[in-house]
Amino acid sequence: MKKDNALMKVANIVGQVLAFFTVALWLLCLLNSALSADSMLGYHFLGDATGILEYIKYWATLLTLALSGLEFATRNFLLMLIYLIIVAGCIILMFFPGVLGTLVGMATGE
Repeated sequence: MKKDNALMKVANIVGQVLAFFTVALWLLCLLNSALSADSMLGYHFLGDATGILEYIKYWATLLTLALSGLEFATRNFLLMLIYLIIVAGCIILMFFPGVLGTLVGMATGE
């Protein structure tokens, strides 16, 4: 049985910690939405931090999944290359949401 290298052990630990805090953040954001929507509070108890935490929630989810998938993808070079391209695509579209329309326009000649 092949042992994981030190980098994979670190990625595994970071991924586990990140997963724990990501699930806690999801619960906090869902409670914030549920309590404000059902008129229990009538407002977001997180106040101005609601938007920032929602943004962090999506990044934390992507990072958790990226680390988890990386552990699987490192077993095969071609699979890792494909996986890294997919993760890069996600990151590019998250940073620059308008880039997809530009790329489609370039491909179709419009």
